[in-house]
Amino acid sequence: MFFNWMYRRTNAQILIVLIIFSVVFLGFIPRVLQSISFFTPTEDSTRLGLSLFGSIITLSGLLIGFLLNQAQTNFREVQSLVSQEAGRINNLDRLLTRYGDPAIAQIRKELFDYIHSVVTDEWPDLQVGQGNEKTHMLWRGISRKIMSLEPESNRQTAMYTDIIKKSEEVAESREARIERSSTRLPNLFWIVILICMTALMAINTLFVQSDSFHLGLKILPATLGALISLLIITDQPFKGQSSVRPDALNKIIESIKTRTE
Repeated sequence: MFFNWMYRRTNAQILIVLIIFSVVFLGFIPRVLQSISFFTPTEDSTRLGLSLFGSIITLSGLLIGFLLNQAQTNFREVQSLVSQEAGRINNLDRLLTRYGDPAIAQIRKELFDYIHSVVTDEWPDLQVGQGNEKTHMLWRGISRKIMSLEPESNRQTAMYTDIIKKSEEVAESREARIERSSTRLPNLFWIVILICMTALMAINTLFVQSDSFHLGLKILPATLGALISLLIITDQPFKGQSSVRPDALNKIIESIKTRTE
């Protein structure tokens, strides 16, 4: 629920929200706890905090860095899938155009409707990891018409084999795109990040307050908040302001409109 709310915000809003949360959680809460006599810091607690702080912040940084790399890898893979799908649809339309059968005109029209449906109807459904029924039925109709073609020459027979192959590749691309639309980092990683931040918050209560302490409570939380916001922005490829766009498919739509041979 929290992440769905976050992905309805702009990248700048996500950044601001996470920085504010980190500053409050890592900076303000320790100061409140230190006002309680049980949590009053001493020189011994400060030494303990210093011995723990380096290890925890290093582990937290390594974890966030690893997750950022994983999220970026997932994002690039989905972008590659979309580009590959667009290229396969374009190749299929090119083969259909050169096939030389009057029945092809209707199939090409339905293929155009299909790719347009992918962009307008199915793309929003990818945010919840699902395909679109209308888009699915359009592709089923195209597949049936392609299978019903009857080559009348050696040239058409050779091209028909390629058309069947390309149509199967287009179907595989759509299935892969829908499957990868639900790609996200496991919840366990977010739990570990929260545990690390809680540990840092507890460690911050051990330090005796000073000017450098207050400065650190502003710099460190802001940095962690910015890194975590970047992780959220890139985590789910089809959600948020920086989600994967159907630009490659839109280019193919324009190509199909003008293709005559």
